[in-house]
Amino acid sequence: MKKTFAILSFLLLMIFTVDAQTEKVKFIEYGLPNGLHVILYQDHSTPNVMVSLMYHVGSKNEHPERTGFAHLFEHLMFEGSKHIDRGEYMKIVPASGGELNANTSFDRTYYFEMMPANQLELALWMEAERMLHAKIDTIGVNTQKGVVIEERKQTIDNNPYGTFIEELCIRLFTIHPYRTFLIGSPEHIRNSTFDDIYNFYKTYYVPNNCVLVIAGDFEEENAKAMVQKYFGDIPRGTFPINRPTIVEPPMTGEIRDIVYDKIQLPGVFTGYRSPAMGTKDSYAIDLLCSILSSGKSARLKTNLTDKGITMMAMALNFGLEHPGPVIVAAIANAGKTIEEVESALNAEIEKLHELIDEEEFQMAKAAKEYEFASGLTSLSAISQELANGYTYFKDAGRINKELENYNSITREDLRDAARKYLNKDSRVVLHYLPESQK
Repeated sequence: MKKTFAILSFLLLMIFTVDAQTEKVKFIEYGLPNGLHVILYQDHSTPNVMVSLMYHVGSKNEHPERTGFAHLFEHLMFEGSKHIDRGEYMKIVPASGGELNANTSFDRTYYFEMMPANQLELALWMEAERMLHAKIDTIGVNTQKGVVIEERKQTIDNNPYGTFIEELCIRLFTIHPYRTFLIGSPEHIRNSTFDDIYNFYKTYYVPNNCVLVIAGDFEEENAKAMVQKYFGDIPRGTFPINRPTIVEPPMTGEIRDIVYDKIQLPGVFTGYRSPAMGTKDSYAIDLLCSILSSGKSARLKTNLTDKGITMMAMALNFGLEHPGPVIVAAIANAGKTIEEVESALNAEIEKLHELIDEEEFQMAKAAKEYEFASGLTSLSAISQELANGYTYFKDAGRINKELENYNSITREDLRDAARKYLNKDSRVVLHYLPESQK
């Protein structure tokens, strides 16, 4: 009975995915003379509109002695502007019935507002305000420096296992800027000058380093007129933009280390180098990570957590602009040794070096397709996919090709990617142990 139910669920999943594939995302795009790229996606099904800006700047663009600036600006850009008083930026949008936020990665910074459709002009004005003249002054800089340093303490330094990404990256990468975690160094933030920070703003937060996406319930000509009104006169940036071209040399062997932390249970954190996003191997690695840790039948859950070996286990492919990290990790269950956990993790990785079962393969692809297709039912997901496509590939139309890219992967591709990227000769293994064992 259970097998019959699983087959029916699989068929329904496939039917939904095929239907979703026939719905192409239709959009309009154009550029302003100052270099700002604009993408318009209309959806009149709900009276909402999303305004998002993706700046092509993340931690990898920072000077190695001035790290953490991209994340600092995620905070600074909410301080206010020439015409928005300090502390008011975060109040205006909620008072108008909307919500706003931002996030930073190794490669880009993303700002967005979800607004009632009749507040489109307000959102565009606010984003143009901080692009043209954000409130970058000593008061705001000193305030946000303190906020960012405290955030690092709370989320990384004082959080159990909180340093694992940072500890893996500084060993996985020797010269590439991905070796620096995006939240940066407290010393670099603390010691940076006002000129350091202001010049970073004038270099990267400019129209020719940004894509603006408007998605939702609006009229095309009206939106274009507003974009011209608020962004058309913003001058193009003139400072040279740092686009790293560093190629990390191949790893020549396994790196092992111990990190002592304020924890009760030991953990194993394994880092490999993954292929750059958009490559065929990257789609294969994504599927392999899904097989390991996505869903109720994920291998790490079924073979490690459900059997009491681990408290939790995961696999994560970062999918960055350049070859970045892919992480496979687990926290030991009470009474289990770190050797037992590592052995169990290794066994699951080794299994991926052989062809996986056809049924599991089809289920993994269907689940990935469903995940992507169902995500495109929201304005926020569509906006971000359009922005990603243009920012990284100058091709917003990639949003309509992603399912084809996943569908093109074969079982042989998975096996070959696992052998190429997930092998013992090119990885970092960190044992997280309680400080009491130091």
